[in-house]
Amino acid sequence: MDTQSVFEALTKSKPVNLSDLPEEFGVYALWDHEGQIRYIGSTPKATEGFRTRIYSKHATGSEGRSHKFTQAYCTGRMWRYCKKLDDPAAANEQHPADADAAKKLRNAFIRRYCRASYVTIPRNSLAEPYFASLTSLEYQLQAMAPLSMRAWEGIAFRPLSEPTHLVDGLLAELPHYAAGAERQNAIYKTFVSVVKA
Repeated sequence: MDTQSVFEALTKSKPVNLSDLPEEFGVYALWDHEGQIRYIGSTPKATEGFRTRIYSKHATGSEGRSHKFTQAYCTGRMWRYCKKLDDPAAANEQHPADADAAKKLRNAFIRRYCRASYVTIPRNSLAEPYFASLTSLEYQLQAMAPLSMRAWEGIAFRPLSEPTHLVDGLLAELPHYAAGAERQNAIYKTFVSVVKA
């Protein structure tokens, strides 16, 4: 397999809406709301093709785990407390309904504004075991990528700043999340000021 060709196809093809991803296997790139690639990954197991891995896991999974979109956009009015942050004060101030509103707003934001590109890798093009070889290919592609395309690697990367104008527009369509999201943002601002101090 020509790794350079796969890298070119992955990074130069037009990204698609997350809802349009097929349930196939291979390598993928996650694109942020500004149209920049921030992570290159692979489908890790037989139960997680592109659609499951990206649309269901990366876009709506838990913060502080390997769910890249969720971690990146856990910010501002889309923020909710995550145990990994280990900040009891934030946990105590957060109301479950508000946290749920922020999470649902974040899910909607990601599915609206983020994209992914992918390259399907047929089983017969890699050595067995297939998924181990796919992971190896992922690492090779990551090593070829500039740092900007690796910004979301690991689980400790910092979330982005809230894209305020886009969140404002989304809340105009989803006003039932607004009050809870604003209360979450107030807690987030307190948390961030404590962290930065």
